[in-house]
Amino acid sequence: MRTATPPPGTPRRPFRFGINLTAASTRQAWLDKCRRAEALGYDLIVVPDHLGVLAPFPALVAASAVTERPRLATYVLNSAFHNPVLLAREVLTTQLVTGGRLELGLGAGYAKDEFDKAGIPWTGPGARVRRLTETVTRLRRILDDPRLLGWSRAVEPPPLIIGGHGDKMLRLAAEHADVVAFAGGTAGAGDLAGGDVMAERVSFFETAAGDRAASIERNILVQTVLVTSDRQRAIDTLRRRAPHLAEAQDLAELPTVLLGSPEEIAATLLARRERYGISSICVHEPAMAAFAPVIALLAGR
Repeated sequence: MRTATPPPGTPRRPFRFGINLTAASTRQAWLDKCRRAEALGYDLIVVPDHLGVLAPFPALVAASAVTERPRLATYVLNSAFHNPVLLAREVLTTQLVTGGRLELGLGAGYAKDEFDKAGIPWTGPGARVRRLTETVTRLRRILDDPRLLGWSRAVEPPPLIIGGHGDKMLRLAAEHADVVAFAGGTAGAGDLAGGDVMAERVSFFETAAGDRAASIERNILVQTVLVTSDRQRAIDTLRRRAPHLAEAQDLAELPTVLLGSPEEIAATLLARRERYGISSICVHEPAMAAFAPVIALLAGR
């Protein structure tokens, strides 16, 4: 078994917990949801970049107006949807009006139907990663010197999150990211990586990052959270809900799955941080309330 542990000398980062919020029926419902996320102890409010949900930047600006503590992240922007220069303006504006709470997540995009709906040519993964690389390069240049955009006010660049699973994406994150978001499988395909695969991906990233590895935070989006006192029943439930995962030897060991009581899940996250160095954990909105006791157990650790 190939394992991965943080490089020697890497400090063990305290946990950060994020909630992936996507939609609301009214303005008040969105604001109430963001307030609740803060009250439940979440450190990050994150919004994805898909056509069927709220647009990330205005949603995050609204969230900033009714919260004080959580950071606010795009998680992650599809680079094909955004002109780098115009995106720089959005980023600088959002960073300014949120009081410097933005974290900028970028990805290559993976949903072909969304490209089709947007009238953007669908290309192979190599071309999408090249476009993302160009976006990151141009964006970094402008964010580091907003005068290139005509801004006279200095704005602190937000931390950059780059998410992915394949070699090219992890190399890009190793070179440029402040936070690497491990996808935990093939995006859009429902193919979740097992523990050994995740360990190999972490090791690959560490090698690519070299001396930078210790300074880059590691994140993962957990796809399934089932908080229950009956762990075996949760495993059986997940097998029924996701029959394509039936061949997995132990669903509870998938890095993108959390099953069990709050205490069992907390112990799982501690063990996974020890193995993979992953300290930033995001969960989907349906798990927001159920996952809160886990946050309470691990707060400050």
